[in-house]
Amino acid sequence: MTYSLMIQEKEENTIYLPSAVSLSGQTMAAFGSISTPCRFVSSSLLDKHIIVTSDVAKRLYIPFPADVHLVLDDDTVHLGPLVGIFTAGFTKSPLRPVGKRSFFFAKLLSQEKKVGGFAFLFGAHHIHWETGTVTGYFYTESGWMQREVPLPTVIYNRLPNRRIENSETFQTIKETLKNQYGIPWFNENFFNKWEVYCLLKEHPLSRPYLPDTLLHPTAEDVQRFLDHYGEAYLKPANGSLGFGIYHLVKKNGRYECRFRDEHGYNRMRTFSTLSSLWQHLFSHKKLDHYIIQQGIRLIEVNGRKVDFRIHTNKNEQGVWQVSAIAAKIAGKRSVTTHMNNGGIVKTIEEIFPDSSVRQHILERLHDAALTLSRGLEEQMDVTIGEIGFDIGLDQNQHIWMFEANSKPGRSIFNHPKLKQDDERTAMLSLAYAVYLSKKIIAEPEALLR
Repeated sequence: MTYSLMIQEKEENTIYLPSAVSLSGQTMAAFGSISTPCRFVSSSLLDKHIIVTSDVAKRLYIPFPADVHLVLDDDTVHLGPLVGIFTAGFTKSPLRPVGKRSFFFAKLLSQEKKVGGFAFLFGAHHIHWETGTVTGYFYTESGWMQREVPLPTVIYNRLPNRRIENSETFQTIKETLKNQYGIPWFNENFFNKWEVYCLLKEHPLSRPYLPDTLLHPTAEDVQRFLDHYGEAYLKPANGSLGFGIYHLVKKNGRYECRFRDEHGYNRMRTFSTLSSLWQHLFSHKKLDHYIIQQGIRLIEVNGRKVDFRIHTNKNEQGVWQVSAIAAKIAGKRSVTTHMNNGGIVKTIEEIFPDSSVRQHILERLHDAALTLSRGLEEQMDVTIGEIGFDIGLDQNQHIWMFEANSKPGRSIFNHPKLKQDDERTAMLSLAYAVYLSKKIIAEPEALLR
């Protein structure tokens, strides 16, 4: 339940609450990491409203009136929550504070009204350690605005790349906020393909969805995979967007390799032996951070391979749900189904027009995605609120999981019929942040690890 928070100039040091809110001697009000003593007054005239006198609002750095949640503990009434979304790449433009990604973040922050609380965007240089505050970006009806607020109740990591995430600066900030200020993060790291494989392999319910995979492949490993499976993929363990992927096929005694070159063109090379392929393509290439993954004969549409992007989110009860699903059709001669490589997005209805077939496949894909979400979180032992899976269906109707992404891309949502799914995934990210905020107030020991 949310309450409409209003700020009143008259009177001092008081918060008026609806009489239905059961106070039990609380003497402090908190917003994010800042708390202040004040007087609470129950009013039967209030139903879904809270009135905060302006001096209390100023001490708590409440930026403007909004719909908020209330969480009460022994001595404090917590208003909010205050959700921080951490990222990098800020510009000096007031209209596009994070460049091209401003539109995505504006849509994400716009969902705040549906779930309640305050959500804002910030980076390392916006934190004021001496005052315990942040100058964050809020997206309002008037557009982007900056306001100084307390350190947030929870933090959602939306850094754009692994390079920044692995930097010493970011790691220090994350550990400081987590360990010294007790602020939980969710989706705090990019996933590594090999680590995900190793973890899910130990999860009995997830294991059947995993294609055979090996780290640091040698020519002998490739030969073994091709002899056994007929095709295989070489992928960077920390790659994204399909960059650096090679598709190897053994066909009629010859060896084909498809890949995207440094200029963005799709290439195919054919060799009479694997040793000649290896010599030409990989003898001078470091494969230390590569994995080899069993090739899967996926279902096809018009002769092009199809896989699925499935988003899962935790909801306002902290329970996993499938929030979006779309089919991705590989581009002509493309190694992958990625949009930046000629792939196109279709809805499930467009791929499976027969409703009974569609429903059966949807149920199986949902089950797989939810099993993998729960398995990954259990095995990783970190807090995760959102995952984007690349999942395939082979020609024998078996489901396979190729990749799991902790910062899933949004390209499928360019499809006009996936607009509601786009909004749902954004809304659920904030809804889960509210759930997590309430949890950290009620059970801090359970979350801080």
